[in-house]
Amino acid sequence: MIRIIHYVNQFFGQIGGEEKADIPPKMIQGAIGPGMLINSFMKGEGEVIVTLICGDNYFSEKSEKAIKELLEWINIYKPDLFIAGPAFNSGRYGIACGEICKRVKEEVGCPSVSGMYPENPGVELYKKYIYIIETTHNAVGMGKAMPKMVSLALKLFYG
Repeated sequence: MIRIIHYVNQFFGQIGGEEKADIPPKMIQGAIGPGMLINSFMKGEGEVIVTLICGDNYFSEKSEKAIKELLEWINIYKPDLFIAGPAFNSGRYGIACGEICKRVKEEVGCPSVSGMYPENPGVELYKKYIYIIETTHNAVGMGKAMPKMVSLALKLFYG
């Protein structure tokens, strides 16, 4: 069974919107929100074992502290794959997804994938370092983005 860790912001982590964007990193066992789609598209090959959540403002303002805590959990659970987002056109979320994917790839050695709208600033900042699936502008495109992200993650896992 392929072990996946999924990173989301406070909105997709079902905590709240902008009023909760300052929450520090949080870990939840299993899949929530879009992670449920990851599980369904894995078709029994794997599952989200942990969902990591961090507020967009918190990550933006205290990125090194957030990354340190997130990497501690990632190192404890030792995933086979890491999926962040998709962030669509949310700039702070895209930058967070890009940075955590880059660090997981470099420091943990785990394949990582994210999804962003082409105009998301995270694309320009991280396209040299990580795999980014193109998404629509907003979450209406979740159903199209997630199967592509899972497909690419599986290709990376199987080499």
